[in-house]
Amino acid sequence: MTKKHFTSIVLALGLAFSATVAGAAERVPLRADNAAVDVLFSPQDDISMYLADYISKAQRRVWLAGYTFTHSELARAIVQAKERGLDVRVVLDGSEAGEKYSGATYFRNAGVAVWINERHAVVPNGRPALMHHKFVVCDEDRVGFGSANFTKTAMNGRRGGDALKSNAENFNLFVGVPGLVKQYATEFERLTAESIRAK
Repeated sequence: MTKKHFTSIVLALGLAFSATVAGAAERVPLRADNAAVDVLFSPQDDISMYLADYISKAQRRVWLAGYTFTHSELARAIVQAKERGLDVRVVLDGSEAGEKYSGATYFRNAGVAVWINERHAVVPNGRPALMHHKFVVCDEDRVGFGSANFTKTAMNGRRGGDALKSNAENFNLFVGVPGLVKQYATEFERLTAESIRAK
């Protein structure tokens, strides 16, 4: 093989790969008169207080995807949304399934639809693939996401504890962004399709 042929093959593979990657992403314009975002950082901000209020204002649905969930106040806010008659669904990583007193157990016992994502169980010979999302979809125009897990260590910041023992985290609560919500709702549906409904 000549250097020219090798270069042509490398360029062709590079173009094919970049076309595939670029095709997977979608730019979502956020310009709207009523669009806003609350940008929260822990330990400075009590993310859980803002998020519980955000969930309490939902009128149609609350869909949550989380790697781990142990935050009792947020769990109550989600169960209260279910009690108000909303479409409430939760997807958690498979690591939650084995825990005796996990968020998955609490939600199931409260009648909330729960899916367990066992992606790590199907990865042969290697590092487990986690369902590492942390997002919540409320109604048709609100979505929140960030680095913070749904735990007190991640979300409560300085409240009731030592800020030096709290994680440095972020969470962003968007309002008035239906295009962005559509993307996260589609991802949530994809996650439930590849997950197992908890019974």
